[in-house]
Amino acid sequence: MIIDGKKIAEEIKNSLKKGFEASGKKLKLAIVQIGEDPISRKFIERKIKFAEEIGVKTKVYNLPADITTNKLRKKMAEICHIKENSGVIIQLPLPQHINTQYILNSIPQKKDVDVLSENRNKCLTPVVAAIKEILDRNNIDIKNKNVVILGAGILVGKPAAIWFINQGATVSVLRSSTPNILKYTKEADIIVSGVGKPNLIIADMVKDGVIAIDAGGDIDPKVAEKSSLFTSILGGIGPITVAMVFKNLVELNK
Repeated sequence: MIIDGKKIAEEIKNSLKKGFEASGKKLKLAIVQIGEDPISRKFIERKIKFAEEIGVKTKVYNLPADITTNKLRKKMAEICHIKENSGVIIQLPLPQHINTQYILNSIPQKKDVDVLSENRNKCLTPVVAAIKEILDRNNIDIKNKNVVILGAGILVGKPAAIWFINQGATVSVLRSSTPNILKYTKEADIIVSGVGKPNLIIADMVKDGVIAIDAGGDIDPKVAEKSSLFTSILGGIGPITVAMVFKNLVELNK
């Protein structure tokens, strides 16, 4: 079954909108963008659109690509201390000269809707929350499942691995350079991929009935024919992830 991420995101959006209308609460999401990367801008525009549709205000802070780590940290402190900013996110990836984790750690727990600071709050990262939403909706018991995660990045691989381990799964974290990934993927009950390498996983590399969650554009669409659950890179986990940003915003401002 191919997961309709847009439909799920729309259901979450409607639920959040009703909640806002009933509570009368006013929230504002601050979004920090470094440089003028068009792909990053596209992701930001999706968040702005979602916010508008549920009644959340947004403020985008555009900062130059050559800003130093120390100056960015200082600016983040200023943004985070603005009372009206109910939540703060910084659009990744940052320029290579920036110490990314140091900057992420500048966001206070109560405003960290992306949950990427090392001082984790009670929420899941939006990507992991989206994975959980998909599995919960389909009554998937994770305990003792063999889970293979491709990529160990801070957005997908690392937080997903920790969460699956905490749910009692057996987890293998691979990289695109890992030799003979076939021996892992062929035995996987669940595959989560966030590498960003097209056709890294093809149909011959998975078993029948696999759950394949593509968060990086790595999984050949033909894998869907062998999957019990499959998320395409288009309209799959992405829209749900955006919805979870705002679900976290609500949760942290209760």
